[in-house]
Amino acid sequence: MARTGDRRTRDAHMEEKIKSLAYRVSAFAGTPRLLQRVFASDGIAILLYHAVTTMPLPVEDWVFVEERPFREQMLYLKKHCQVIPLKDIPAARRVRERRPLVALTFDDGFQNNYSVAYPILQDLGLPATIFLVTDLIDSDDTVWFCRINEALSLTSLTRLDWEGQAYDLSTPSARAAAHALLQRKLKAFRHPELLEKTADLISALGDVPGKPIPPGSAYRMLGTHEIQEMAASGLIDFGAHTRSHAILSGLSTAERTQEITASVTAVERLTGTRCSLFAYPNGRAIDYGPSDVAALRERSITGAVTTVDGPNDPSVSALEMRRYCIGVGTSLAQFKLLTHHVLWKLQH
Repeated sequence: MARTGDRRTRDAHMEEKIKSLAYRVSAFAGTPRLLQRVFASDGIAILLYHAVTTMPLPVEDWVFVEERPFREQMLYLKKHCQVIPLKDIPAARRVRERRPLVALTFDDGFQNNYSVAYPILQDLGLPATIFLVTDLIDSDDTVWFCRINEALSLTSLTRLDWEGQAYDLSTPSARAAAHALLQRKLKAFRHPELLEKTADLISALGDVPGKPIPPGSAYRMLGTHEIQEMAASGLIDFGAHTRSHAILSGLSTAERTQEITASVTAVERLTGTRCSLFAYPNGRAIDYGPSDVAALRERSITGAVTTVDGPNDPSVSALEMRRYCIGVGTSLAQFKLLTHHVLWKLQH
């Protein structure tokens, strides 16, 4: 058995080396753009970011991308693609462009979208859309998974026993793995229960639930003046991402409608313009349903995005557009292959 296990480990390592080499070779020079013309010439890529930080978090969270790779990715887009506003995709899908079309989106509304990402986008002239969890704007609160990340960063525990499961916290990588597992576990609960369990978990880790998130924290959310400055630039559009970041499929019909309606109204108040864009929290096909799409249509939303990956060709509904998620582990080679739909095609 030991020999079989060793062989499987060696095979897994070899597979990763081959995959890494394939990424580097296929991403060389113009190869991805050539493959895009073969695989998905009519498909527009929408890229999904969350937070962009100046330094890594003590406990890694996949959605917190560092400034240096983010800038490299934006430079690539500036040189090789045509970056368009998300709201322009319906019209753009009817026109064949010479350069690959890409739209940039940011979910949740982290303050570092303004302090770190926005100056880079300004410098390069790249438009983007930020989707706001509207109850968190102008607050000292943050998204629930950020509070867990901070508690894991600060705890003195090397092992957590919580709700019948043990989590290794002995190293930063073990804490990052625990964070990912805890997020998946908690997402199975309805939002009110999720928040209750999050508070209990934070207490178990020795932190204080609900403590203020200070200015300058990587977890801090945007304020009104920052939103208005970016909106006035004409470079950044804003969309709704519900009031509380609740997964819609876990709510009643009335709750779902309220989450959508209140967030759309809040975005319009914050920006002074009509809100026509929406992002489904968590965004998988099981996280929303036809009633949510209908509610968006009733609110005159013309573009909505999921986290289902793939190119946005004319067959994709404007209220269920696809996105590629970009995170900490996304190398520049992988980024190129995602942007040009090559990885999606290889996986499908």
